[in-house]
Amino acid sequence: MKKDNLEVSSILVSRLFYSVMWFNISPALIAISRTFHVNFSLMGIALALFLVGAGIFQIPAGIISARIGARNTAIAGLYVMVAGSLLSWAAPDFPVLLASRFITGIGAAFFFSTAIAILGGISPGKTASLIGYYNASYNLGATAGIIAFSPVVSYLGWRDDFLISAIVLLSATIFMQIEIKPMGIKFHMDGSAIRERLLSPYIWIIGIGFLGLWAMNYSVPEYFKSFAETVNIGTNTASVLGGIIPLSGIAGGLLVPFFRRGRVILKAGLFSALAGVVIILLPFSPHLSYWFILIFVGLAATLVISLEYAVVASFEKNREYLALSVGVINSIQIGLGSLVAAIAGLLDGFAFMWTWIFLGIFAIATIPVLSLRGIARTGEGSTG
Repeated sequence: MKKDNLEVSSILVSRLFYSVMWFNISPALIAISRTFHVNFSLMGIALALFLVGAGIFQIPAGIISARIGARNTAIAGLYVMVAGSLLSWAAPDFPVLLASRFITGIGAAFFFSTAIAILGGISPGKTASLIGYYNASYNLGATAGIIAFSPVVSYLGWRDDFLISAIVLLSATIFMQIEIKPMGIKFHMDGSAIRERLLSPYIWIIGIGFLGLWAMNYSVPEYFKSFAETVNIGTNTASVLGGIIPLSGIAGGLLVPFFRRGRVILKAGLFSALAGVVIILLPFSPHLSYWFILIFVGLAATLVISLEYAVVASFEKNREYLALSVGVINSIQIGLGSLVAAIAGLLDGFAFMWTWIFLGIFAIATIPVLSLRGIARTGEGSTG
């Protein structure tokens, strides 16, 4: 196998098990709330704190990446995620569990955009396609986190969920560390270049424009299993349905090469609007239609998110700052998206119907931001 293929494979495998850490808590939410005697609605805090850690440390991770290299930053982030999962496994009480999820989120921040920067360096001419495969790997891992770990929680308990996740991610991290060789780092800190990326109107407009879709893509898989059980869908079927969004997202990632030319942002905005509409219809639809709704949402979300990252990557002409540019947009969406996830969790205390309506309306409401500065016309050429 070619060396480049092994390098890409090691990143994609790490991405897969990295994403397990995002969603392995989903099948354990009810069990954790019972263990620590906390109201289920408070479990939204655990989801939100992970996102807060992943969000606010994206920008520091991008700056550090420019200083010590994307490879070193990404690998360090994976080791932090392993440590956070082990702390979740051993958590003696709910506050420690919350702290462990925050730490795991910090590790996620250090891996995400830096791994994209590594991929961009391996094959600069195939960045958009590799980002699509990268996000397809994320969705495969998310599916495993939701579906495969449901029986783990049922038969072994929620603590073993986190222990097994830590072990498999550790193995993937070592594989990546072996395959991605250290590279010489030549860097001179340029404060003006950092400020330019932190304040880029294009990055902020794209980040906010697709914020609603990002929040919906994260929140729906996390809450769907619990919702399904409230409408008398069996636990096993509920688990499979909950995993349909990330599973169908694999197809969305693979479709990226077909949408990377010509008004990319406009196409992505249309898919976002449609996803918002169908999730609003979810609580009013028969059970059979859930399959079609969730499949479309998963496919659309991964396609859109991959395209937005590819567009941002195409803006960046200096590869040393690619991790920072992608990190800024991800920080915007994760940081603000964590608040959306928490609100969605609180709404289920009234009725899950309001959770889906809120997420759908919010996904649609942020799209008009993309009309600012002609961003919707972006991507008339190739995104790479």
